Amino acid sequence: MPHWTRSLAVRLVLPYLVTVPPLLAVGYLLASRAIDTAAVDLAGSVALQEAQAIGARLPAALPPEALAQRCREEVRGTVARLTVIAASGVVLCDSEAAPAEMVNHLQRPEVAGALRQGSGIDRRESATVHYPLLYAAVRLGEGADARVVRVGMPTELLGAALRRLETVVRLMVLFTGIVGLAPALYLARRLGRRLGRMTSFARAVAAGDLSQRLGAVQRDELGALEEHLDGMAVRLERWFDDMQKEGEKVRGVLGGMLEGVAVIARTGEVMLMNRRAEQLFGIASGIGTRGRHLVEMCRDPELQGLLRDAIAGTVPMPSREILLAGDARRYLSVSVAPIGGRQQDAPGLVLVLHDITELKRLETMRRDFVANVSHELRTPLTAIRGYAETLLAGALDDPARARQFLAVIDRHADRLGRLIDDLLTLSDLELGKTALKREAVQVEALADEVIEVLREKAERGNVALRKEIPVDMPLLMGDADRLQQVLINLTDNAVKYTPAGGRVTISARVTREREKPMVEVAVADTGIGIPAEVLPRLTERFYRVDKARSRELGGTGLGLAIVKHLVQAHGGHLDIASTVNVGTTVRFAIPAWAPIGEQ
Repeated sequence: MPHWTRSLAVRLVLPYLVTVPPLLAVGYLLASRAIDTAAVDLAGSVALQEAQAIGARLPAALPPEALAQRCREEVRGTVARLTVIAASGVVLCDSEAAPAEMVNHLQRPEVAGALRQGSGIDRRESATVHYPLLYAAVRLGEGADARVVRVGMPTELLGAALRRLETVVRLMVLFTGIVGLAPALYLARRLGRRLGRMTSFARAVAAGDLSQRLGAVQRDELGALEEHLDGMAVRLERWFDDMQKEGEKVRGVLGGMLEGVAVIARTGEVMLMNRRAEQLFGIASGIGTRGRHLVEMCRDPELQGLLRDAIAGTVPMPSREILLAGDARRYLSVSVAPIGGRQQDAPGLVLVLHDITELKRLETMRRDFVANVSHELRTPLTAIRGYAETLLAGALDDPARARQFLAVIDRHADRLGRLIDDLLTLSDLELGKTALKREAVQVEALADEVIEVLREKAERGNVALRKEIPVDMPLLMGDADRLQQVLINLTDNAVKYTPAGGRVTISARVTREREKPMVEVAVADTGIGIPAEVLPRLTERFYRVDKARSRELGGTGLGLAIVKHLVQAHGGHLDIASTVNVGTTVRFAIPAWAPIGEQ
């Protein structure tokens, strides 16, 4: 064995040797305590026998004065104290105090023990005579007639011998401590400093400070441990830096991905989930997902079934499209891959979630748009072709019929032209190609122009057309021509769907939204109304509540879509409220005009 190893062993044994005398002193203390306990138990047994004998000599029924005299006589010439207590705790007599001045003794430990089990012992300072006594109590009789006879012995009789033993033990402890203190302190300081350095080092490493170094103080076991700790810190620092760099790369990649990524253990617990995946599952930011089961965050049966099949290895790994159930219906393209490349024994799976809801919506819109445009174009083209073929087949020889057919062709050609114009307008608005002039527009003048344009149409349908606009209405900020187009479209629709005898009212009022003044223009009619369930779809392209009636009245199905885009282009919003057979009110709010210096 090397010298430095033996030296360390000696230094470790020496503190053990100098601790033996204190341990012996502790043994003496324990022995003295045991002697004290034994002495108390012995004295208690003697006192119990004395109390039993005295109780046997006391008559059961004595007047209080006679009983007090008898108590004093029983212990006269001794150091004992005698007390007789009723079953209720009331003191009947006491050899050294008047019973009337003493409190109820029912809760005294020795009295309670005697009443409960026949006898009781306790050692404490007397509240009556104010010096420590060893109490021994016995119960005589049963029930309400029971009495407790208690004998108290001064503990000073036991203390003299115990104090002499304690003095000897104290001297031994003091002597041993003085002899062993110097070497113990020296070794404790040396080892304590080294262990303290190691503790501080370990605490710093645990807190993340891997730049700390110990350096071996002495070539012994602790020195070897110090060297190993330094080497561990160097390797940990290198590994931690590498892991931190890799973690930052992974977090950067996952955080910047448009796709949701989730790593799921084979038991279903989430090991990792990026923010996009949390958004797709509707999880609020800041809520921890690690360790939670996927079913807690997404109860969609299709996704759960896909995950179960993937864990079981019963489905191929390429992506699958699923409809995520819930309040917000989302279409997801889910790709599943095992961690490590092997499906059967992989510790988990990687789910890549791509939200294709918008693609599905755009695909549906494109399909519906193509179908609607084809249908809308085919209707006038079919009519034009049919009447043209009829004319070519000989109807030109009949001037009256030819003029009638040409009028139909002209009407359908006009409808076709309006449809194409509306499509071009809507396309420019959606692409942001429509330039809007920013100028002050007077609401009342705008309403007057619209009423003038539609007056004749309203009179033909016997519909009252009026305005209700305050004289102090502020100016609008927008393109007058485009705003007129909006108001004409809304008023024209109101006149179309209002039966004879009804009315259409153009009104305006001032509102505030986010401390910004707005002018709200409303077009209200007393027409046929619109069912509540179709109101959200009114601004869709080519959507009609009553398709037959709309085509009969010459609508293209694009008017409200154009209105919505024009209002949004002005920084406003559109709102539609309607009740069947009561009427419809369409409101649009546009920012109010303010001079440059007041904005």
